[in-house]
Amino acid sequence: MNELAINGGEPLLPDGLETEWPVFDEREKEALVQVLESGKWCSASFYFEGEGDRSRVEKFEKDFANFIGTKYATAVPNGTQALELALRAIGLRPGEEVIVSAATFISSASGVVLANGVPVFVDIDPETYQMAPEAVEEAITEKTKAIEAVHYGGYPANMDRIKEIAQEHDLFVIEDAAEAHGSEWRGKRVGSLGDVGCFSLQLGKPLTCGEGGVVTYDDEEIAKRIRSYAGSSGGSGGEEYDGHIPTGNYRLSEFLAAILLSQLPRLEEQTEIRDEHGRYFAQKLKRIKGLSALKRDPRVTKRGYYFYFLRYDSSQWEGVDRDHFLEALRAEGVPCGTAHNDPLYQNPAFSQIERDLLHGHEMDYSQVHCPETERIYDSEVVALSKDFLLQRNDVDKVLEALKKLRGNVGELKGSYRGK
Repeated sequence: MNELAINGGEPLLPDGLETEWPVFDEREKEALVQVLESGKWCSASFYFEGEGDRSRVEKFEKDFANFIGTKYATAVPNGTQALELALRAIGLRPGEEVIVSAATFISSASGVVLANGVPVFVDIDPETYQMAPEAVEEAITEKTKAIEAVHYGGYPANMDRIKEIAQEHDLFVIEDAAEAHGSEWRGKRVGSLGDVGCFSLQLGKPLTCGEGGVVTYDDEEIAKRIRSYAGSSGGSGGEEYDGHIPTGNYRLSEFLAAILLSQLPRLEEQTEIRDEHGRYFAQKLKRIKGLSALKRDPRVTKRGYYFYFLRYDSSQWEGVDRDHFLEALRAEGVPCGTAHNDPLYQNPAFSQIERDLLHGHEMDYSQVHCPETERIYDSEVVALSKDFLLQRNDVDKVLEALKKLRGNVGELKGSYRGK
């Protein structure tokens, strides 16, 4: 009789996991109604000229900067625009290069192109899935302007070495913390470690308002540029409407800020819970042959998590490949995948990019080869959503599903047809 759901057996979790996302209650509803009834739906400054009258966007920016540990934060419509704004603020010029991890979401590199730069993809450390500092150093040329340190899946990149390399070569460090809200490196929150930090507030992120982004920074010169590129908030006329740089409108809605002001107080507790449950999960995984968590660098003092990455070793699963394992795990009721699926340079947006977008730069992404990134996407990485980490019961359910597959590996192999 078949035990595994993939072969017709009873799923271990027929109703899936318990956790729902986003988490909200009457606080969000009340906050949205307050904005609705105020009539002040736009965050432009001229709507808030009364004494003590503050934009919710302005309040969120101050609260978020305080949470991250920077002097300033600027809220924007999405995480891609956060990256674009950050790169413009450091003075990126057309054709200059920005070093980016090959293992990340498309926005990490498309933000570079939107700011008129050229992404240069580098390989990862197979133990952490973060950009390998030695690969970063090898990729530096006379055209390099910045290193974009992607905290992939919420795991902090090796900021000690990345900052050392940047200082040695007089480069800027942009933190792509789109997936890493609340993560810490040596006790400091990501987004406060480089020259500029960039966050996404999209629906799946650890802090969300549906769509949005934030830029965090300390430097006064960068602050001036960000305010210029973010666009004037307007005024009653005259000089308040005068702009100094032709730019777009990066304002966030008051409705979205109202949601964020209710969501932000939850973030620290949720991060603590995910970090605790993530450590517990990693310890329990040691008992399941052929699966392991990423190696935890002792300098990572807290992990905020967007993905929980498992390393799958097919040689310990009687040759059953990773994709068949994923299919079997999903059949048991556990959502899973490979995160962002392929090395970013293989995405058609870059492998087939129009040369004009690279400002004459001789870059052929079809010739890029990052072996560790290609290997993990092809056969190793198993990505679980952050959401199961909020409930210990869900963590234990996922562990039971993994144990079920492990205990029936012979049956799993019997259903495997190979590639």
